[in-house]
Amino acid sequence: MRLRLLAPFAASTLSASLSLAATRPPAQAFQGLDAFIEKALADQKIPGATVGVVVGGEVVLLKGYGLADRDGKRAMTPDTLMPIASVTKQFTVAALGTLVRQGKLDWDKPVRDYMPDFRVGDDVATLRATPRDLVTHRIGLPRHDGLWFGSTLTREQIYQRLPHLPFSRDIRTRYQYNNLMYMTAGLLGGRINGTTWEQLVRGALFEPLGMKRSSFSLKDLTSDADHALGYQLDEKRALIRDPFESAETMGPTGSINSSAREMTSYLRMMLAGGTFGGKRVLQASDVAAMMQPNMPVGPSAFPEFGFGNYGMGLFVGTYRGIEYASHGGNMPGAAATVVMVPREKIGIVVLTNRSGARLRDGLPFEIVDRLMGQTSANMVARYAELEAKSLAGEEAAKSAGVSDQVTGTKPAHPVDAYAADYEHPGYGTVNVGLKDGRLSLTYNGFTTPLDHWHYEVFRAPDDRKNRLEQTRVQFGTDLEGQVSTLNVPLEPNVPPTVFTRKAPAEMTTRAFLEPLTGVYEVNGIDAEVVLREDGVLQYGVLGRPRELVPVRGTLFRMKDLSGVSVEFLKDAAGKVDRVAIHSDGSTIGPRKK
Repeated sequence: MRLRLLAPFAASTLSASLSLAATRPPAQAFQGLDAFIEKALADQKIPGATVGVVVGGEVVLLKGYGLADRDGKRAMTPDTLMPIASVTKQFTVAALGTLVRQGKLDWDKPVRDYMPDFRVGDDVATLRATPRDLVTHRIGLPRHDGLWFGSTLTREQIYQRLPHLPFSRDIRTRYQYNNLMYMTAGLLGGRINGTTWEQLVRGALFEPLGMKRSSFSLKDLTSDADHALGYQLDEKRALIRDPFESAETMGPTGSINSSAREMTSYLRMMLAGGTFGGKRVLQASDVAAMMQPNMPVGPSAFPEFGFGNYGMGLFVGTYRGIEYASHGGNMPGAAATVVMVPREKIGIVVLTNRSGARLRDGLPFEIVDRLMGQTSANMVARYAELEAKSLAGEEAAKSAGVSDQVTGTKPAHPVDAYAADYEHPGYGTVNVGLKDGRLSLTYNGFTTPLDHWHYEVFRAPDDRKNRLEQTRVQFGTDLEGQVSTLNVPLEPNVPPTVFTRKAPAEMTTRAFLEPLTGVYEVNGIDAEVVLREDGVLQYGVLGRPRELVPVRGTLFRMKDLSGVSVEFLKDAAGKVDRVAIHSDGSTIGPRKK
């Protein structure tokens, strides 16, 4: 399912250290920087940005550029609140670090020592995963972001669905960015602390750092007078509104809202080895652990960057030989990043209010170049060029008519045969509806039209405002010729997720099921149909009962017996009096005893 998340909460590039102190004074380094940023905003069609720079424990730049609200002509300020998306992950790791300092948590003990109910879809990972594994993207579970984005499930409910999500790798063998494990890490921290994750972060970090306006919800964000609005580029590269999406359920992975001013307090603490205002917030060893490689990530698109790794809540690597630590965040309407050069005591935060804005990736390194007295590597322009080429490639494919669609086909069923609810134990329910002869798909509160693509595949139309843009789904037909499954490619690293069609609700009621009970003779042998106390219909022959799973009408499938179904038949008066068994062929027994 192609959710328009812009890799929600995805990070930027890498992480951590250098040599002495910045070699060029900030006053000299920042000459012409304001004009440089304003031009980049205009060129890249970004409404606004807010930037904070820390050098040697002092805030040397703190400024807003452009607009927080285009229609209202409201300027971006250093205090403008915006979602920081996956930059939140640093706060989750740091908050866990305060529990380590208190002796309540060990990074390398099994998660089950603290959460006995911890279970994922791999037995080895269930038993061996540690808190460090949860925050280093190495547990073996791919993203599965479709489960939570837009969902109204609680954090605990999502946690309980983890066993139903397939793994793609063994634990500790491959870097796979995973928001769900960060959510679990936050849940772990809250349980150990006897609070929520939000209360843990507020008490452990926000309060000692004086981050009084930083918050965890869209409601808190929008109730503040100085907050940004989100934007994105549409299909024609015109700037349009792109409202922020709530990430509260997945809070530990990306729900924090903050400002450049308050984020500089966090940077000062990290660059001071965990102290702030003369008080210790984190152990120096945990600050260092966040910036030490735990999992290889891979090379960058640019030669200036060395091989990348992931620490804990931070990407770590080198830029032009300089060790640095960073993490970015993307969500609809916002793009953010934090970059630290610890040995040089340089920290940079960039917050923007446009989806996927690559300025957040390039600007920190322009600032590093200036502070280090190096010739600019033009990273702002080069990241912008990457974005432009990506958009141009999509446009070229459309113009050339390039598509994998097979033309001249038609669906196997009348369009109304596909309309139903389909369910999966991990992902929940997808509704396929029908209005005016056109199918629609609704999942996690998002709805999109579905048009026939080819054969049994339907597709959502191109529409940047549609969170389900270009989603493709494939319907499956069972042996009885009925639409029975819906395949959706929710996670590209595993096979498409199969949703099973739900039977009509009436087929699960006692009023519907009780008239079907009784003794039927089938092939000279008595078959007893009973309704258990738990509301499950059961078909038994020679003392071997099997559950019957509702399908449609009075047709039931035998559970755990492939290709075998039971259909209850009615007489002229509408009373059930016989059963038909469908397998390789069909057989009907005498009337009900």
